[in-house]
Amino acid sequence: MDVSSKVLIVGGAFSLFYGFLLGLPLTAARMKAPAASRHLVTAHLSAIIQGATLLALASVMTFSDLPERVETVAAALLVGGAVLFVSGAIVNWRQDIGDHFAERSIGWRLFAASGPANVIGAATVLVGVLRGL
Repeated sequence: MDVSSKVLIVGGAFSLFYGFLLGLPLTAARMKAPAASRHLVTAHLSAIIQGATLLALASVMTFSDLPERVETVAAALLVGGAVLFVSGAIVNWRQDIGDHFAERSIGWRLFAASGPANVIGAATVLVGVLRGL
């Protein structure tokens, strides 16, 4: 198994685990009120969704014919982008941010940083897979 797949598997497993852990404060919030912080819900769901996506991408990487270093950088960017996104939602939740766009919160900045990492990582994987087919 190549390094990029290992990075994606470890990142995906941690993301899933963290997403499931976030279910605990989400459940606690819902026991007290009919709704929970949208930022907490976003963190919970995005950690689970991104974890599953990272795990799936580990299998997709076997089709790529890019150099191993390039694939590893792409995997690291995807894991890093997932971490930045979930961290942004967590920061917004903990700081009780209303509109993170209007406030330009730290969470918003983390969201903004996650975008390029995810797009560059995903584009690299796409190119590698298309070349390998």
